[in-house]
Amino acid sequence: MDGKRNTGCLAAVLLVPGALLTLLSVVFTMEVEDPLFVGLHDNTSGIAAAVLALGLLLVVVGAAVGLLGRSRGSRIAVAVVAVPLLVLGAWRATVLAPMLECDGGMIARQDDGSYACYG
Repeated sequence: MDGKRNTGCLAAVLLVPGALLTLLSVVFTMEVEDPLFVGLHDNTSGIAAAVLALGLLLVVVGAAVGLLGRSRGSRIAVAVVAVPLLVLGAWRATVLAPMLECDGGMIARQDDGSYACYG
């Protein structure tokens, strides 16, 4: 034995919820981001950021565990799954950043793509 463990199942157990939480962060701010839904909306960007952070934590830990695996194929599979999720997470963080500046309870998207905060 070469000292490496079969960690594929543990990586999958961490990557799947991480992927779901990363995608769930989109749901919390979907109406605010879409220009078709005009008007005031509840500011759920803080919840979306927390869910995104937890999802990315699970993805990073799952990738680290999976890359310690025994077979080359499992390491490639983990990288193929984890890299797009990390890219999605980075994109989501840049989308959420302007919304997090609003500390009020309501938020609205302006015509120019910025956000207006309402207490």
